[in-house]
Amino acid sequence: MPELLSFDLETTGVNPHVDCPVSYGIVRQGLTDEGGAVDCESGYINPGVPIPAAASAIHGITNEMVLSAPSVAKEVPRLIEVLRSTWRAGGVVVGMNVSYDLTMLDALNVRLGHGKLDSEELGPVIDVLVLDRHVDRFRRGRRTLGALCAVYGVDVVNAHRAVDDARASLEILRALYVRYPQLRELSHSECNDTVGGWYRDWLSSFSQHRIRTGEPPIADGQFEWPIHARE
Repeated sequence: MPELLSFDLETTGVNPHVDCPVSYGIVRQGLTDEGGAVDCESGYINPGVPIPAAASAIHGITNEMVLSAPSVAKEVPRLIEVLRSTWRAGGVVVGMNVSYDLTMLDALNVRLGHGKLDSEELGPVIDVLVLDRHVDRFRRGRRTLGALCAVYGVDVVNAHRAVDDARASLEILRALYVRYPQLRELSHSECNDTVGGWYRDWLSSFSQHRIRTGEPPIADGQFEWPIHARE
């Protein structure tokens, strides 16, 4: 089975084109019914800017905690290379709302002068949020990581701790495959086209909802998958 690499970032804010990571979590495992993490990695990142109090209130990471951590300039290119090496080896990148994390790394890599991830470098990306919305589109309620954990019977001990969120995403994916076996047929070679199509279908519907309620439509750049373009 291909290696699955789930990753998650805790950040200074919600705009992936502007904000910065303050921690990361990576969990690697094979896709088996038993699961089991093969390898975990996590750490703080010094964003080079003050962490807003509102962000600290969510993930608990303060300026003092990242003071001696590796800088964004050091960690972002390294994390980009982790993704590239995973895809080169035939692996799959997994996450919850993972396009946000990928977009942030890509945007920072550009700001650091290293360029964008080339489309030919991008391997399969599976977002458990997109899969859940596709297979159970009419379920009411929130679709946060915690909500999905409740729906699929996954325990997350330390929510908003990046490595635990990454592990939870893998467990949700395994639960999705058990509950919806047709998802196992998702071709890795066509994964980004298929999952991207499901994502754009949902986003288009959400954009229309915003228009009906008097809000502006979703910006065109948001429809790019798995890395959103900046408007």
